[in-house]
Amino acid sequence: MINVKTYPLINLYLTKEVVSSIISKFWNEVFKLINKNGVEKHLMLLVKVEYSEEGYRTLGHLRRVNFNDKEQFIAYITERLSILNDSYTSISINKVTFTYIVKEGLASGTRTLLLNMEDKVSTTHRFNNYNLPITMNPSEYGTIIVKSIMDRFTRYICSLNTKIFQIDVSLDNLINKVTLLGASELKWSDTFVSEGCFKREIGKSTIYFLDGVEVLRKQQLPSKAFKKSKVDNYLQKYIVTMDIETIKQNNKLIPYLICAYNGLDYITSYADSTLNQKMLFSKFFNELLTFFKKGNVLQVYAHNLSNFDGVFLLSQLLEYGKIEPLYFNGKLMSIKLKIDIKGYEDKTIVFKDSYLLLPVTLRKLCEVFKINLAKGYFPYLLYDIFYTGVFPKFTYWTDINYKEWSVLKSIFGKKMWNFQQEAIKYCKLDCASLHEVLTLFNQEFFSKYQINIYSCLTAPSLAMRLYKTHFMPDNTIYQLNGKVEQAIRESYSGGAITPEPADDVEEALDGIEVHENIFS
Repeated sequence: MINVKTYPLINLYLTKEVVSSIISKFWNEVFKLINKNGVEKHLMLLVKVEYSEEGYRTLGHLRRVNFNDKEQFIAYITERLSILNDSYTSISINKVTFTYIVKEGLASGTRTLLLNMEDKVSTTHRFNNYNLPITMNPSEYGTIIVKSIMDRFTRYICSLNTKIFQIDVSLDNLINKVTLLGASELKWSDTFVSEGCFKREIGKSTIYFLDGVEVLRKQQLPSKAFKKSKVDNYLQKYIVTMDIETIKQNNKLIPYLICAYNGLDYITSYADSTLNQKMLFSKFFNELLTFFKKGNVLQVYAHNLSNFDGVFLLSQLLEYGKIEPLYFNGKLMSIKLKIDIKGYEDKTIVFKDSYLLLPVTLRKLCEVFKINLAKGYFPYLLYDIFYTGVFPKFTYWTDINYKEWSVLKSIFGKKMWNFQQEAIKYCKLDCASLHEVLTLFNQEFFSKYQINIYSCLTAPSLAMRLYKTHFMPDNTIYQLNGKVEQAIRESYSGGAITPEPADDVEEALDGIEVHENIFS
């Protein structure tokens, strides 16, 4: 973006002292603010003066400068005064204007640029294999061989090597319509923006030039409109939920229990005394294959797969087929396993993260969806997976207070507390609770919009599916790909803030309020 900062002056002459004072003022009032917060940036900077009698003149060429280049830039401009004609310093000035563009990072080679006092020659830019002059001055297109004054414009015919240019200049000198005569008949339009700056509209591009340098390019790109999505024909009922329980050994989390639930049946895999991981996951996976009913794709949900369960799954599924993990911005979104086992060659298991659809804890989801199977409690700091004895001490519990622990202990009574039995009960309860939450959410969403939530990985993608199915007008939103898409995503992400998970039920209810409005 081109920025302008102007300093009005009254009957001053362009001396070294005036130049130094105005540049220092610009540095302190503008450049210093641009570099605040320790983020280093540089400027593409051009200085112009407006004389009381002769209009604008440029003191120097467009230069890249860093914040620490102030003295060098002052020296560059004052040195330019010594090689320009006397009118620059003998006529009073009305104002000094700084035209600048902010660029990220530090510029290299600025000292060499600021020492170069030579005038720039007319530059060119490349378009459709032609080198085209960057200027609005017809004389810089080559030799003027014809000049004709018309009613609304002045026409110039210029010759440069083998090229012939026809330039129609508006009477106010603000617009040039240029044609490269010959077989190509290439045409473009140049429009004055400000002193030293103009825009060129050529083909499907709009290019802005400042002091002979391209500073901005806009381009029309071919693009297809998003198509409206179709509703789902039937309610998808069959999914599987799973959960992995771990203990800590040598500062590492080690899985010891895996459960899964399909709405009717449970499967359970419990580790042996050596915590043999291969045995644990093999038993789980072999039993999971029995959950295939109709169809060749099994969808398995874990709450927080991205940051927990998926880490363990990825390292254990290699021997069962081809693994295709899906990542976005470094975050694991899902795991697709194309099974390579006799009798299951055409089957696929897709492990998904329900937290990406409903980003609050399972306990809070149970409260919000009024699930009768409330999530249980477990002594996570008890690491003996074959412990049998009295009810575990309060120090082993992490997510309840002493009063709540006392109530649990009282309810449990004087029975023997068995780690394996209680862990399996706890893990099964998690699977059942998550299954009921997802089932209720899907039923309500489908009844209102005929969309299965399982077709989307995240809440934003579900919202987009809803919009594209029921609310998006035809041919209104277009797809962007490649570098343009990447640039837009990066600029958006720079201002995006990821919200923290809700810390209480009231916040969780706020997060689900959208669903209550949708289903009403």
